[in-house]
Amino acid sequence: MMRSTASEMHVYNFLLLIRQLLPMKLSYLILMLVAVSLGFAVDPGEVNVIQPISTVISQGGSIDAGFIGPGQTLSVMVSSKVDTGGKYGQGGNWDNLRADELPSGWAASFSEYGQNLKINIKAPADAPEGRYHLLLSVNDVDDREMIGGQVQFYVEVEIRNDVIEMYVFPETMTVATGSPARYSVKLFNPSTASDAFVVEGVGVQGWGFRKEVFVPAKGSTTIYYEIVNTDEEVIPLLIRATSKSSDRVHAEHPIMLTTKSDPYYDVLSIRNGLLLYPPLEFLIYAPLYLVSSLL
Repeated sequence: MMRSTASEMHVYNFLLLIRQLLPMKLSYLILMLVAVSLGFAVDPGEVNVIQPISTVISQGGSIDAGFIGPGQTLSVMVSSKVDTGGKYGQGGNWDNLRADELPSGWAASFSEYGQNLKINIKAPADAPEGRYHLLLSVNDVDDREMIGGQVQFYVEVEIRNDVIEMYVFPETMTVATGSPARYSVKLFNPSTASDAFVVEGVGVQGWGFRKEVFVPAKGSTTIYYEIVNTDEEVIPLLIRATSKSSDRVHAEHPIMLTTKSDPYYDVLSIRNGLLLYPPLEFLIYAPLYLVSSLL
């Protein structure tokens, strides 16, 4: 809804005067700067939302927070600042941001007073997929600053299990038996929530190496994951990433690993590191690392 006040009419008339008196390019620049500043002005009864999206919202409004996975945490941040009105006509500050109504099993933190007010809302690890409505509010306790008392608004968020994507390179590899096969693993997180994941290889008997990785919201992280097989064979494997928030959030990528007893692959594999060679053989293979780095 557009707002029209007496003060805005004075501003409008002032802008028209600037447009008439100043050169076109200069007047256009001033008009743009004033328009931007007016566009971000927050009146009593309004809230400047910073996270998960940037918008100004009023009583009963709603914002779409996108989607998160079960067990993950959604952060909501607002500015405490109100620019206009208030007890002395210079705006004021909201005291807190809180969650008034949450679905069963959900939990929220309390905001601390400051320039920005932030709460973290955690979904249950077993939350079913679907859309959820969260009722939040900003509050001016006892309406001391006369900026609206309380503004309630809704946050809509979707719970999905498929909130992580995995890319592995290369998908097939041949190394010497007992040498590490090193894979590049990229995790992309399109959701609104940051999360930590555990990366592991599945399919090699006795291999339980795990690697933890943090993946930011709407971002990606790339790591190297090593697998070692002491048997000479060709085996299909899986590299799996599982959220530490809920095992419902996971991704898998099939790979093929071939291990051979062959001097050529010994030399190629050494550049990935000496992992399982006995001490006596180290004297032989360590110099070969210099050779492998040139291949």
